[in-house]
Amino acid sequence: MTIDLSSIAMAILQILFIFGFSPLLIGIMRKVKARLQGRIGSPIIQPYIDVLKLLSKGTVKSSISSFIFTIAPVLGFVSIAIAALALPIISSSPFLVVSIIIFAYLFSIGRFMTALSGLDAGSAFGGLGSSREMLYSVLIEPALFAVILFLVASGSSSITPIAGNSWDTFAMSPVHWFAALALFIIILAETGRLPFDNPATHLELTMVHEAMILENSGPNLALIEWGHASKIFLLFSLLAIIFLPAFPQDSLLRPAFILGISIILAIVTAVVESISVKVRLFKVGELMLLAMLLAGLSLLTKIFGSGLRQEDFAITLLVFLMLLSSLYFIFSATFKRRLEIYIFQSICLVLIFIQPVLLGAGGTEDYFRIITTVIFKLIVIPLIFYHLFRTLPGEVKLLPIRFYKVFKESKDELKFNLDFDPLFTIAPISTTRGLIYAGVLVLLAFILSSFFGVTTLVLPFVLSLILIGMLIIAVKTHLLLQLFGFLLMENGVTLLPYALSIKIPIISDMVALLDVVLLIILAVLLTLKIQVKLGTLDTKELDELIEKR
Repeated sequence: MTIDLSSIAMAILQILFIFGFSPLLIGIMRKVKARLQGRIGSPIIQPYIDVLKLLSKGTVKSSISSFIFTIAPVLGFVSIAIAALALPIISSSPFLVVSIIIFAYLFSIGRFMTALSGLDAGSAFGGLGSSREMLYSVLIEPALFAVILFLVASGSSSITPIAGNSWDTFAMSPVHWFAALALFIIILAETGRLPFDNPATHLELTMVHEAMILENSGPNLALIEWGHASKIFLLFSLLAIIFLPAFPQDSLLRPAFILGISIILAIVTAVVESISVKVRLFKVGELMLLAMLLAGLSLLTKIFGSGLRQEDFAITLLVFLMLLSSLYFIFSATFKRRLEIYIFQSICLVLIFIQPVLLGAGGTEDYFRIITTVIFKLIVIPLIFYHLFRTLPGEVKLLPIRFYKVFKESKDELKFNLDFDPLFTIAPISTTRGLIYAGVLVLLAFILSSFFGVTTLVLPFVLSLILIGMLIIAVKTHLLLQLFGFLLMENGVTLLPYALSIKIPIISDMVALLDVVLLIILAVLLTLKIQVKLGTLDTKELDELIEKR
C-alpha cells in the first residue's frame, strides 16, 4: 500500500493551522470583552504567552490521583487533533471522512476524560465541576441531535455545506438562519461560554469547566487550555462550513476565509458574553430547550416549506419573528419585557400590512388597516399599560393619555416600576414544561395547516401564534400575564385571514380592533379595582378568597 506523503503533509499542516490560530481567537474574545467593559485588557497574543509559560513549568499532582489524572489531558488533546482532520479546512475534502455525529463524540472523549480527571484528583470542587459538566452534556445532546436531524433533512449528515445552498438562497432562507442560531447556542454551551459558564470566574460555587481543571498545572494545564481553544476554533469552523454558502475551493483563500469567519464569530461571542450573565444551573435546560425548538422549527420549515415563494419571504420572516418573540415571552421575567414583545409584534404587523402598498397592490382598505394598527396597537394599548404600571400598586386612577409626556417626566419612577415588576408571580408549570408544550403546539399547527393544502409557511406560523397565546393564558396565574397572552393570540387572529387568503372588509377589522381596545380598558380598570380591594392579582389566591367567602 502506497503512502501519499502529500496528503499526510496537508493533514499535519491543517492540525498546525488549527492549533496555531486557536489561541488567537481566545485573545480576540478577551480583548473585545475588555474594550466593551472600558478596560484596555491584555494583549491579543497573551494566550500564546500563557501556553508557553505553562509548558515550561513543572507539574504538581495530588497524592491520591492515579494515572487517569496524567493521561486525561493528553487524550483530550489527541481527540481534538483527530477531530481537526474531519473538517475540510485546508482543502475541500476532509482528511478523515466521518459524520457529524462521530465528530461531536470526538469532543465527548475529551469532555469525559477531563471530568474523570476532576474526580480523580479527589478535590471537592473537581467533583462538583465534573458532575455539572456531565449534566451539561446530557442537556446538550438532544439539542445537537435536533440540529443533526435538520442537516439530514437538508442533504446528509456528513460535514459538508448544505446541498443547494448559495448566497441567494442563504439570504432568502430563514430556516438556515435559525438552525445556525441553534447550533451557535449549542457551541456556547459546549465550550463553556456565557451565559452557560464563565471562563474568567474564580468563584468556586459557579465554576464548571474551571472547577474540573483546578488541580492541573504545568504542561497538563497547557494541553487542556490549548485543546479547549482549538475546540472553539473547530466548532466555529463547523458552523461556517455547514451553513455558509460555497467559498474558495482548494486554495489559500479557503483557510483564510474560515479563519475570518471564526474571528467574526469570536467577536460575536464576546459581545454576547458582555451583555449576558451566567444563568442558574437549573435554567440551563431552558436555554438548551430553546435551541432544540429553533432546530425543530427549522426542520418543520424544511419539510413543509419546500414550496415557499420568494415574494412571500418578507412576510414569512416577519411572522417567524413574531413566533420567536412569543416563545421568548415564556422566558421573560418582567412586565416591561412583555410589553416590549407586544410592541415588537405590532411593528411586525404594520410591516406586513405595508408590503402590499409598497408593491403597488394596496388599496384604501390597506391604508386604513395600517393607520388603525399604528394608532391602537402601537400607541393606545401600550400607553394604557404604561399608565397601569405607573399606577400599580397605588391609587386606582387611569391617567390621561399623553403620549409625549409619558416618556418625558418621571422616567426614573417609570423605569423602576417596569423593571422591578413587583406583581410577578410564578406560573403553575415550569418554564421548561411551558416550552415543551409550546413545541408540541407548533408541531400541531404544522399538522393542522397541512390539511388546508397551503404551500406557504405563513399559516402554520400564524396558527402557532394563536395556540401559544392560548397556552400563555392557560399556564399563567397573573391576570395581567393572561391579558398579554390574549393580546398575542389576537395578533395571530388578525393575521389568520391573510394566511388563508380570505378578504375581510375593513369595517370588520376596525370593529374587532375597537372591541379589543375597549376590552383592554375594561380589563385594566377591573384589574386595578381587584388589586386595591384584594391586594393580589394571582388567580390562585383569588380562588382561595372566593372559597373563604
